[in-house]
Amino acid sequence: MRNDTGQAKRIGMDPAIKFIKGAVVGLVIILPGMSGGTMILLLGLYEGLMKDLAKLKLLRWIPFALGLAFGLILSGWIFAWVFTQYAFVILGVLLGCVLASVRTVLEDNRKPSVGRVVALVIGIAIGFLLSLSTGSVVDSTASPNMIYLMIGAALSSALMVLPGVPGGSVLYMMGIFDDIMNALAGLDWKILIFYGLGAVLGMIGLSNLLNRMYMRHKPILSWSFAGLIIGSARMLIPSEPGSWVLFVILVAIGFAVTWGYESYSKAGLKKKEAAMANVAVPPEARADDPSTE
Repeated sequence: MRNDTGQAKRIGMDPAIKFIKGAVVGLVIILPGMSGGTMILLLGLYEGLMKDLAKLKLLRWIPFALGLAFGLILSGWIFAWVFTQYAFVILGVLLGCVLASVRTVLEDNRKPSVGRVVALVIGIAIGFLLSLSTGSVVDSTASPNMIYLMIGAALSSALMVLPGVPGGSVLYMMGIFDDIMNALAGLDWKILIFYGLGAVLGMIGLSNLLNRMYMRHKPILSWSFAGLIIGSARMLIPSEPGSWVLFVILVAIGFAVTWGYESYSKAGLKKKEAAMANVAVPPEARADDPSTE
């Protein structure tokens, strides 16, 4: 009962706080390698968000959605500006972020088995084929197909809310990451409207379904997704890096940042779970527990 009350209080928090939390999530949720679901969980919003998405109770989440949109636009603007000036640097850092996310995806399912290895190999093959068909992640000369963009938006937004799953990686796997980031930075409403429609459909129509599927078949799906990430990572390797030594250093920096972010997030979740467990146990029960003496 206490946990339910606490959750209710968090859901009904001040709109300004919701806006700020939405902006924080928006800044990281679209970046490859970063798990937006983990951030949502850390901010105490995950359970309420999933329940309200299932029941289509969305009005209370308008401040959060506005903050999320603000964070996404800010993230796109920063990315576009930095990428224009330092494309080589961004590619190296993003590749490191993407490779480090494999550790997060396999967090609780690292023990190999025949089925898991097969899933990994299939994922790598599909990811590699995707990278061949979509080309480099930085090739933004062609306008994306709007239906294809909506599908990518739906899949990525549905996966973004799963803790430990970097849903933003779907965008680079499908070769539309740069299109989305440039559209956010330049406020290209045609692309943003189709992306927004796909994202909303994914959130409402797919998030709970994918959540149930992921929880039921987590080991196999985790290894498959890890394979997709590894196989499609070639899109982030420039054809003419200039200095391979510098590129490797940049990859290491991106890897370390993502590893640190996920480690910090995991530690924060453990503290939150421990605090909730202590609240759930009445003081008199803890006093009678011989393990506390």
